[in-house]
Amino acid sequence: MKPALKILLIFDYPNPPPKDDYDEVLALDGWKCERDVVETLRGLGHEVRVLGIHNHIDPLIAEIRAHPPAIVFNLVEAFAEDREHESSVAGLLELLGVPYTGCRPASLTICRHKAFTKRILTPHRIRVPGSMHFSLGQPPRTLRPLRFPVFVKPLGLEGSDGIAQSSFAETEEACRERVRFLHESLQTDALVEEYIDGRECYSGVLGVDRLRVLPLREMVFTKFPEERPKFATFKAKWDDGFRKRWGIENTFAVALPDGLEARIARISRTVFRALELEGCARVDLRVTAENEIYVIEVNPNPNLAADDEIAIAAAKAGIAYPQLIQQIVNFGLQRARLDALA
Repeated sequence: MKPALKILLIFDYPNPPPKDDYDEVLALDGWKCERDVVETLRGLGHEVRVLGIHNHIDPLIAEIRAHPPAIVFNLVEAFAEDREHESSVAGLLELLGVPYTGCRPASLTICRHKAFTKRILTPHRIRVPGSMHFSLGQPPRTLRPLRFPVFVKPLGLEGSDGIAQSSFAETEEACRERVRFLHESLQTDALVEEYIDGRECYSGVLGVDRLRVLPLREMVFTKFPEERPKFATFKAKWDDGFRKRWGIENTFAVALPDGLEARIARISRTVFRALELEGCARVDLRVTAENEIYVIEVNPNPNLAADDEIAIAAAKAGIAYPQLIQQIVNFGLQRARLDALA
């Protein structure tokens, strides 16, 4: 039995903090991950305080000083509703010298900037799609180095925000129009990358120094027309009606050729170490008909809800949800101990 810990759980909250506590907030739709983690930590016997981070950082500093936690469980993805500042919150925790879960600021910054991710992975012989980055307000001057069709996505957003069927572009005109849409409507940089036709797979990785790769997950499209490109749009991920209509399911990858899953596991470990990730991450991949493996993007600190990809894959590996959440805490404490010895 692990000793009970004083844990502060923080998450990004789009409103001023409630007057009393966050129990009523977490009971609402939209906060399932936070609710699952809080309830699980308390079920494990830990003393858990909860703080929503809105648009002022002072409450976090005051909370840590008034009630020093053994560790902060970091579920923050944005500050003042700006995801560019996700790493800044982790950086503040570093400055305050308090242990916290998840990845360090540098890794969060690199993975959010998907073009940086590709530059780091390429020397490690990791296949990534050819790509070009177009900053906000910078229209594509030339797309000549890329092979069509291409895929156009926001550079720094997550959860398939800004990704729709029109993200798939077969012509320069369609690509330029989608880049213009992302610039003007979402006010974000755009990443144009060569479209990799293949299976949409997700590889979860846990650990700090010793890594464990979880069973491979896959998004399948059972009712899509054969000629239609298949990829994880926002609707394909989050719209239950759309998923049901087109037979979109997230399941464990099956019918894999001998040795393929082991190759994916090796690649996932290499990615994790190359980007200096810690705790938990998800590697999004494409597997072509020729069994070529491409890393599409990497998600540090992925969703930890009890019914999301990481938890489901962990359960398949024999790691029950409470055990998974405890491991995430242990990884944060392990890193703090290693830092103290450095």
